[in-house]
Amino acid sequence: MELLEDGDNPYAGSLTFEKVDEFRYLGTMLSAKNDWSKKIGARIAKAERAAYALNKFLKSKLFSKKTKTRLYTAIIRPKLTYGYEAWTTTSTTERRLRIFENRIWRTICGPTYDNVNDIWRRKYNKELQDELGMAPVISFVRGQRIQWLGYAIRRSEDDISRTILSWKPMGKRSRERLRKRLMDVVEGDLEKLEVQEWREVVQDRKK
Repeated sequence: MELLEDGDNPYAGSLTFEKVDEFRYLGTMLSAKNDWSKKIGARIAKAERAAYALNKFLKSKLFSKKTKTRLYTAIIRPKLTYGYEAWTTTSTTERRLRIFENRIWRTICGPTYDNVNDIWRRKYNKELQDELGMAPVISFVRGQRIQWLGYAIRRSEDDISRTILSWKPMGKRSRERLRKRLMDVVEGDLEKLEVQEWREVVQDRKK
C-alpha cells in the first residue's frame, strides 16, 4: 500500500488515507486499473458454491427442466451476475461466464444418446440453448447493462450516476493500453444491435 502524497486529497483535513490497488465496496471489488477479471472470478466462485448446494435438485428426475431452470435463474444466476451493471467485460471474461453457465445447463439437461456413434455424449452448446429456450448469460448482462444506462441517462444532469458516465480522469495518461470504460462497452453493445441515436431513444421508456 502507498500513502497519498501531499495535495492529492486537500479536503481530508487531519486524516491520512492509504492509496491501494484495489478495495471492496458494497460487495464489489474495485481496482485502480478498472480490471473486472478478479471480481468476475469471485462471482463465478460464489455461483459455483450455490450450484453445488443445488446439485442434487438439478440432477433429480423428480423435477422438471422448467423447475430446474427457475432454480438457476432465481438463485445461481443472481449470484453470478451481482453488480453486472458496471462490468466492463472482455472476450476472456465473457468466455469464463459462458463456460460456467454451460456446465450448469448440462447438469440440468443431462446427456443425449448419439445414434450414429452408438454412445452417450454431452449436449452441444446450441442444443442446450434450444432445449432450455434461454438467452446466454452474456446476452442477459448486456441487456441489463443497456437498461441501466437508460436509467442513468434519464436522471438529472447533476445526478451522480449520470455524472460518472461522462467523467474522465485528470492527469497524465499512462503509456500502457487504456482499459475500456463502461460507456465504451455499452456503446459497443448498442452498435452491435444497430441502435441509432440511442441518447434520444432512451428518453422514451416505451422504446
